[in-house]
Amino acid sequence: MTATNIKIDAYLRQVRRGLRALPGAEVTDILNELRIHITERAQSSGRPAEDAVDSALESLGNPEQIAALYVTEDLVSKAQSSRAPWTILRTLFHWSTLSILGFGVFMICLIGYSIGVCFFLAAVMKPIHPQGVGLWYQSAESGHFSLHLGGFAPHTGQERELLGWWLVPVGCSLGGGTILLTTHFALWSLGWLRRSRKKSLP
Repeated sequence: MTATNIKIDAYLRQVRRGLRALPGAEVTDILNELRIHITERAQSSGRPAEDAVDSALESLGNPEQIAALYVTEDLVSKAQSSRAPWTILRTLFHWSTLSILGFGVFMICLIGYSIGVCFFLAAVMKPIHPQGVGLWYQSAESGHFSLHLGGFAPHTGQERELLGWWLVPVGCSLGGGTILLTTHFALWSLGWLRRSRKKSLP
């Protein structure tokens, strides 16, 4: 085995370690694709074989980062096809470990999904516990001003429930709308990420 092949194999072994989350067949395809890319780039450089391979490997970059790009691409593809909030959040969490922008998008979507779920839960719980679940208003006359969605135990007698049974349709509408908007924002963000990542892949 030549020195150039040893260097290529060592690089690909490091990439493989970062691809453990992907199916074996997909990992094999990625490694074969990278090997062909490295070989073709080295052969077209017109430099001595060992220098050409070193240059090709350097142009690809850190093997751990290359592996992370492929894992991200796989997660984004699954999130875009399934559109399930849990899959989307899992993908966004992975993105959040790679960049500050990813962390920001993950936090926005986590808050959006949490608000949507809270509205849904309030709508579901209202028929079960009508006296304790609602959108409660407490005026400044009682010592402070506040709005509270969910269960509330009145103590001062100055609390007032604003929506009554309207909480059921309003909660379902706002919950569904918030989750839908959050999903659209997440998919748009992941689409942008996928386009930017593809430019970095061989």
